[in-house]
Amino acid sequence: MKRLEYTLKGSEGLPMLVDVHLASSLESKSPLVIYAHGINGFKDWGGMNLIAQKFAQAGFIFLKFNFSHNGTTPAQPEEFANLEAYKEDSYLKRQFDLNCILNFVLSEQSDFQFDESRLSLIGHSRGGPDVLLFAANEVRINRVITWAAVAHCQTPWQNLEADAVQKWSKKGYYTRENGRTGQQMPIGYSLFEEYQAHKERLNLEKAARSLSIPWLIVHGDADEAVFVKSAYDLKAWRDDASVFIIENTGHTFDRTHPWAARELPDASLKKVNRSIEFLQEAE
Repeated sequence: MKRLEYTLKGSEGLPMLVDVHLASSLESKSPLVIYAHGINGFKDWGGMNLIAQKFAQAGFIFLKFNFSHNGTTPAQPEEFANLEAYKEDSYLKRQFDLNCILNFVLSEQSDFQFDESRLSLIGHSRGGPDVLLFAANEVRINRVITWAAVAHCQTPWQNLEADAVQKWSKKGYYTRENGRTGQQMPIGYSLFEEYQAHKERLNLEKAARSLSIPWLIVHGDADEAVFVKSAYDLKAWRDDASVFIIENTGHTFDRTHPWAARELPDASLKKVNRSIEFLQEAE
């Protein structure tokens, strides 16, 4: 097993840490999977290296990265040390970052080659809309998988009352507590302004309906953060999308951070195995 590491420039020139897991020797060009983490996440959250290794063992090249504005830094890749960047995170910044990743893997900068006809995206939670929007506008994406994805581009303000939005506007940001770290995570009002200015571009239903590639929707039936209804809402927009519901598991499929065990929990193994099967079936 090999692990390659890179640092790329993302939106507004901020750095993105990237790592790639692949078999030590590849007989031919392998399919590539690009993973997009969600809000309050990062590429190494909760045993993601174990997940990357599972894909590599199955013959895939697995790339994961930190979005430019996720709040981590190269010096502190698993801590939210740059809350000013976090405050300015947005859907369109993440689209820019994904485009940077795609340009990178297709360039001579990368130290690996892959089968360009077999390029897939996986997105977890808010990363789900990120990959769906990107796939809808990029013909080189061949397959897409969403894990516990929200069914809109209005996270995390969707349920705010009008007076709360007004207060948000006046202050310029509001905060939500990170249950794991206890930090007050700032959400910039610019995120809401972006949505108002780009509603058509950020119309997730339109993007999902326009997809013509295989799509797998994975969700836990006990998801406490994004209710399982979201999986069926997404499915309603694409009749031929595959849905895999995992019983008695929540938003992270029983993983926590840090993850010290050498094996993944059963729910995460089910998610990974079904995803690998789906990508192999779709070939």
